[in-house]
Amino acid sequence: MSENKSTNDQVDAHFFNIVVSLSQSALFSMGKLSHPQTGKVEKNMDLARVNIDIIQMLKEKTKGNLSVKEKEIITDSLMNLQLTFADEMKKESSEKSKESSEGIEKSEGTEASKENKNPENTESEEDSEK
Repeated sequence: MSENKSTNDQVDAHFFNIVVSLSQSALFSMGKLSHPQTGKVEKNMDLARVNIDIIQMLKEKTKGNLSVKEKEIITDSLMNLQLTFADEMKKESSEKSKESSEGIEKSEGTEASKENKNPENTESEEDSEK
């Protein structure tokens, strides 16, 4: 029985490296890590989604063939990446809505100032006051 327990606690180095490599690639793509060669932080949420999907597929394809530790590693990595991805998408969405609302306010302000400068509007305002 102790032999089975030690097998369940072992982690295959290749499996571990695949999960870590895909996880880091996803984190790079979400702008959470700077690129090791360039030092730049770049975002590509589509690529992050692909890496997360690959880890999900790997988890599904290896179901029943992983040690307890391997299952824990892939499950924890996947959960953390999915939460981080959701947070980043939420940030992007709120930034886009903020930018669009600022754009609307600017365009409305420009239109209002044009209307105030328009002599036709001044006359109609005077007529409505009479």
